[in-house]
Amino acid sequence: MLKRRRLESSEEIERKSYRIREKLLTFDLFLKGRGILFYLALEDEVQTRSMIEAALGMGKRISVPLIDEEEREILPSILKDPDKELTPGPWGILEPKRKFYHPQPLEEIDLVIVPGVAFDEAGNRLGFGRGFYDKFLRRLPERISFVALAFELQVVKSLPSRSHDVAVDYIITEKRIIKCKERRRRRCTSKDP
Repeated sequence: MLKRRRLESSEEIERKSYRIREKLLTFDLFLKGRGILFYLALEDEVQTRSMIEAALGMGKRISVPLIDEEEREILPSILKDPDKELTPGPWGILEPKRKFYHPQPLEEIDLVIVPGVAFDEAGNRLGFGRGFYDKFLRRLPERISFVALAFELQVVKSLPSRSHDVAVDYIITEKRIIKCKERRRRRCTSKDP
């Protein structure tokens, strides 16, 4: 999947990211959400920078992950000025400089924008295998929705899922918005006698 994603040209990534951005910025949960945690994208992922800037312009409280390698966890940090506050962190992913770390209380997050390598339509997610997001998402209140941003090529028929994996509620691609929670519910209901 990473090879497929890395074959996309930078122009194609920007074009598809723009379509995804347009869907996200008009998505009901995004419009209603006040506190939103965004991931900061690698160059071959759905690009989030312009989404973050638009959300800040809409008056939303944006936070981004700061990685605590020692504890192997994500610390959400309030972001006000992406140009001034960010620096490359572990694995080359941008994160807040330590002097700009402003803890975001978990109870003030309404929506989490999640990255991933691959997803299935039930919301199962394949990450990079380090477990940072699964550990973080399990800590959040149940009322918080998880929205994955992915290129259509990252959505597959089925992914294996283990008990510690956390599924996303929605996937936004350049072509559609997938309501994963509804698909999981239907799948569970159809298995009942």
